[in-house]
Amino acid sequence: MIQPLVDNHGRRMNYLRLAVTDRCNLRCRYCMPATGVTSMRRDEILTWEELHRLCRIFTELGVEKIRITGGEPFVRKGLLPFLIELTHLPDYPEIDITTNGTLLADHLDALKQIGVRRLNISLDSLNADTFYTITRRRDFQKILQAINKADTLGYKVKINVVVIAGINDHEIPDFVRLTRDRKWTVRFIEPMPFDGAGGRYKSLLSGDDILARLRRQFDIEPVSNGKLAVAKLFRVPDFQGHIGIIYGYSRRFCDACSRLRLSTRGELWTCLYGGPVLDLGALLRTGKSDGTIKRAIRGAVDKRLSDGFEAERSHQSSTFDSMVAIGG
Repeated sequence: MIQPLVDNHGRRMNYLRLAVTDRCNLRCRYCMPATGVTSMRRDEILTWEELHRLCRIFTELGVEKIRITGGEPFVRKGLLPFLIELTHLPDYPEIDITTNGTLLADHLDALKQIGVRRLNISLDSLNADTFYTITRRRDFQKILQAINKADTLGYKVKINVVVIAGINDHEIPDFVRLTRDRKWTVRFIEPMPFDGAGGRYKSLLSGDDILARLRRQFDIEPVSNGKLAVAKLFRVPDFQGHIGIIYGYSRRFCDACSRLRLSTRGELWTCLYGGPVLDLGALLRTGKSDGTIKRAIRGAVDKRLSDGFEAERSHQSSTFDSMVAIGG
């Protein structure tokens, strides 16, 4: 019987966000500078075999869901064969994917055969010019096509929108209207300081600000989303989909956080705001046994800080890494 992975505050860790690459084909201004960030060397990045071993170890520790992230996961060659291998794990986890959608459309049929059912797709504007302002790339139509194809194929689609005051906040009502006739969940996300350049977003539009705007324009009602959910969910009566707010900067969900993050070089993060706490890549590459690695993971989880504010106070630098380096 698996002994659950529980932190020192009684939170069960059953969700792993796995970054398979630090590379991305967009240059979102809330994620990295216009010039990009220095990519890891090939020998720094864990191989697919090393990632598979760590996924097996985490499932043996009780992880039930693995979300594939990046960077942009579809930038790395070999992703689909890796996902197929994950389905062969004895404790087969739920596999979900977070993607910017630019390379998604051509993989949707294969992903469905593998068993992927949930997709989180980033789309910060419904206007091509505003999309370019935010991402510095011209891939707007590719993402729309991927979202519509995913919907046609029956995927559960969540659209993630990072709301930036003065840039795309005027589009909040348009995003809400996407849920009128579609069973999508549109989630509005507070910007966070993970841009690799010390960003603190003085023009931050908080989750409460977003909620106030929603209430001024729509008759919204709360939706039960479970105690462990990151987003606060709402719906407009007679609309098919849902609206979510993720208080990523305000950190409203720390008391129920069940997630661990693994960077593409094998660093374990127990909180975004606190930095890596364990180098699993080094343990793998120095020949440590599965048992030793499991004990190290349990030890790191047992020292987890209470929330993102305590973690930020422990952070050694005034600048946070870019999200592509951490794992989105």
